[in-house]
Amino acid sequence: MRVLVGSLKYSPVYKSHCCAFGGECEKRGYSVRYLLSHAYAWMLPNKIKKKTTFVGNSVDIISAIRDLLDFRNRKKIKESFLEDSPTHVYMHNYHFLNHFIAKLCKKYGSRFIYHVHEPYVENKKAHEGLHQYWLYLFEHFQGKLLHKTDVAIVSSKMASSLFDKRYPNFSGKKKLIPLMYEDLGNPVNNVKDRRYVTFVGPPVPAKSPETFLGIVDYSERNNLGLNFLLISRSQIKESRYYNKSNLEIFYRKRMTDEEFGNLIRKSIMVVTPYKRETQSSVILVSYMYGTPIISSNTGGLAEFVSHKETGYLLDINAKAEEWIEGINYVRRNFSRMSTNCRNYFVKNFSGKNWKKYLDEILV
Repeated sequence: MRVLVGSLKYSPVYKSHCCAFGGECEKRGYSVRYLLSHAYAWMLPNKIKKKTTFVGNSVDIISAIRDLLDFRNRKKIKESFLEDSPTHVYMHNYHFLNHFIAKLCKKYGSRFIYHVHEPYVENKKAHEGLHQYWLYLFEHFQGKLLHKTDVAIVSSKMASSLFDKRYPNFSGKKKLIPLMYEDLGNPVNNVKDRRYVTFVGPPVPAKSPETFLGIVDYSERNNLGLNFLLISRSQIKESRYYNKSNLEIFYRKRMTDEEFGNLIRKSIMVVTPYKRETQSSVILVSYMYGTPIISSNTGGLAEFVSHKETGYLLDINAKAEEWIEGINYVRRNFSRMSTNCRNYFVKNFSGKNWKKYLDEILV
């Protein structure tokens, strides 16, 4: 069996998804090649680079359109396709060039598998700005891609429900499979060795950064002695994030998995006060490092946060005082909850769990 694993639009966490899947396929004795945006190159180990064909440099919508219009990218994909002759192609996240790849699969008898990370956004206004209008186009184009898809993978019950609502005529096979990651764990579960209550950015509207800042402000006004951290791979220019004595900003465009992991290891908990989310890589990666979550109960988040076991759930409109109550609960029960988080990750979301599902999709 020959498997081509890819992601043509850069998002750091998808590197981990691709490598986790590819690694488990190799353990089965399958031949694995990768098809990735050049934007991933800096974060890949040499052993993966040697197995990778790099196409384009997509990091956002504009660069994705530019890569679509560059005929050299389609030429390179076809050459790689003919050279590797994959029996299965597994693509993470949407890209315009996925349509061309799916078309090649139909022509040469390969099975096209598409991991649908964002099936349907019902409340597009939660995103604000131009992004909410792009979502209408995205869902339309994604529907066109699904016409050529043999297996669509979704990773939460919420995502599965939204998929059915938006694409009721999908004729392929839909599989509910959790998001899985390379296991870079080695957590520290002593609260004395941890320092921060952490928010993982960028602070876009759908993540409700105003709720996080409200918690920071409440803590500062009441001298609660809490230290907050905002991590972002996108530069934060708004002054309101820099005038807090109890809030640190860690920004690095090229933040390695190790750097990110060390920051999560230093966190007592991670805050996810999101307005809308079908599933969250932030939550599952935090569990990898034994870090509990304090979260809104919106969307699919409650599927992955067990109240008072792996985290603490609040209503999306909860007041800052209620968030502080949750923070204090996690601090008091950190050791037990940290162990629960790590165990939950290993049992369900580490890459080795792919062995439970490969036979269902690589047929």
